[in-house]
Amino acid sequence: ARMNLRRYDLNLLVVLDVLLAERSATAAARRLNLTQPAVSQALARAREVFGDPLLVRDGVGMVPTKFAHNLAPRLAQALAEVGRVLTPPTFDPATAVRDFVISGGDLAELAILPPMIARAAVAAPGCRMILRSVEAQPVDAGIDLSVMGTDPPDGPFRQRQLGQERFVLLARHGHPALDRGLTTEAFATLPQALVSPRGTGMVGPVDTALAALGLRRQVRLSVTRFTTLPTILAATDLIAAVPASFADRPEVRAVCGQRSLPFASPVLTWRLVWHVVHDADPGNRWLRGLA
Repeated sequence: ARMNLRRYDLNLLVVLDVLLAERSATAAARRLNLTQPAVSQALARAREVFGDPLLVRDGVGMVPTKFAHNLAPRLAQALAEVGRVLTPPTFDPATAVRDFVISGGDLAELAILPPMIARAAVAAPGCRMILRSVEAQPVDAGIDLSVMGTDPPDGPFRQRQLGQERFVLLARHGHPALDRGLTTEAFATLPQALVSPRGTGMVGPVDTALAALGLRRQVRLSVTRFTTLPTILAATDLIAAVPASFADRPEVRAVCGQRSLPFASPVLTWRLVWHVVHDADPGNRWLRGLA
């Protein structure tokens, strides 16, 4: 049966460990910063607990009994393990071997995560970065960090703002919508595409901004990933309102042109989100510091 540790004063083990090493109550008291009577009292209680004399006088010193001799290395090992348990956790990226799970949409993977992952690869060569789709697993205790362009779900989460950006109009080169004379009303009438990561919606922040003006745009296509959008726009007369960082990418500029929206653009706020169970973890704090 498991011993009921609450019945015992575990400080006795600390005193006994030092006594077995010093074999002198005076030396043990000095090392423990206790009085000699306090050490002697602790030894008396330890003798009761173990049912053994533990240390017996031999001339001017003390020698351990056979039981105490066998107990000494096990006691030292147990106290060392307790010490490790009580030591605050640390994280050394140079020597760490660990997996970090990060979730984000494809735009986060394109624009936000690469610099962080590059810094992590240099500083922590023994660590692996595992990227997961934010749509499949937004953020929970199994995710170390999530990069989100929307508010995190309700729950025990922490967040830090990474930055903000505006939306711009994106269309194939030569598209009339790129004309600076485009009005808000004309914009709303054009056939458009939007990115709906979960594939469930035909509205987004731009639609909310237009609704405040009493307008509704003509969404004709919903795709789940930003990376497929430029190829589609280049081959059609569809237009799209996309985050500026995406429109500025070289591979997007190669096939599409951009211009500012003819109305006040909504703001996209990038956030770093993590579950509270990771808040004090040194490795997670290190990773957050790279973003």
